[in-house]
Amino acid sequence: PNLNIKVGSTWDYPLGFDLTTSNVEVSKKFYSVDLFNTEASDIAALINKGHSIVCYFSAGSYESGRPDSSKIPPSAIGSKMDGWPEKWLDTRNKGVRSVMAARIQTAKDKGCQGVDPDNIDGFNNETGFNLTQADSVDFLKFLAGKAHDAGLGFGLKNGPTMVDEVVDIAEWAINESCIEYDECDSFQPFIDSGKPVFHVEYTDSDSPSDTWKEKACGVKGFSNIIKHEDLEDWNMSC
Repeated sequence: PNLNIKVGSTWDYPLGFDLTTSNVEVSKKFYSVDLFNTEASDIAALINKGHSIVCYFSAGSYESGRPDSSKIPPSAIGSKMDGWPEKWLDTRNKGVRSVMAARIQTAKDKGCQGVDPDNIDGFNNETGFNLTQADSVDFLKFLAGKAHDAGLGFGLKNGPTMVDEVVDIAEWAINESCIEYDECDSFQPFIDSGKPVFHVEYTDSDSPSDTWKEKACGVKGFSNIIKHEDLEDWNMSC
């Protein structure tokens, strides 16, 4: 996939607003946009302006408002996710996998250059299913295979303990809050392989302290930004 990204490429994570050519920041190279809420025409126009556009979807959770959510087998829908109006999925389930494969095809049809599948670390959470890290790695290999077959890039979202097992099949990593959780070192294999780590730290404040900002921006080699957790248009570049 010709994403044209490298270690240190600039980025933003506009999942809380609609990104178009009128509000895009020219200086930002890489964007992950919502697969369902972003028009194909906007994706094409953004790529035409020189941005790299990948499409976000939740691969490991059930969101009732998505147009294809009724296709997810009820038996594969598990426990409520802490803090979000979603439920965990049994990602081993064939029906779940076929919905996610179709989402990757939708990403291709819409002109996305890659996919950003979220909530892929069910083994770390109370899902209602007895998922292991090996199950999650197997699911990531399935998703990456489908993405690459479609000519799309594939990225790892969080999942620090899986980095060593999937760095070879991913073109980038997106990490949330690795400073807060002391996980930044886990993503170093991406940098060592010449692949970008797009890193965001979240703040409630519009003007975080200089000390906090320095720390959030200080992860060497990563593409660091600061945002509010609702991922609206506000961001602080590093």
